[in-house]
Amino acid sequence: NGGLRRAVSTLSGGETFLTSLALALALSSKIQLRGQYPLGFFFLDEGFGTLDDEKLELVMSALEKIHDRERMVGVISHVKELKDRLPHYIEVQPPREDGTGSVIRVSGN
Repeated sequence: NGGLRRAVSTLSGGETFLTSLALALALSSKIQLRGQYPLGFFFLDEGFGTLDDEKLELVMSALEKIHDRERMVGVISHVKELKDRLPHYIEVQPPREDGTGSVIRVSGN
């Protein structure tokens, strides 16, 4: 924004998601550095649908860089492009029309 301050209320959905993600990652890193209560896993629930292709690539690249044995990120999303980028995922298919059971499939690339 050219170095100018901007009211939070003017952020788009994608910008709000990126801001929230940056804050969550910074807080988890701060907690991780303290070492007293290590935070090895957290979930991101949706928000990816608000991102354009360029921002989605930016977010996924950042998440791939922080993934290691001591810290993982769980992603909950309906965005199909994410499945191709995630090494392992659980896919939940809703119940059939007759209302019987959901189907859960564990998969990995």
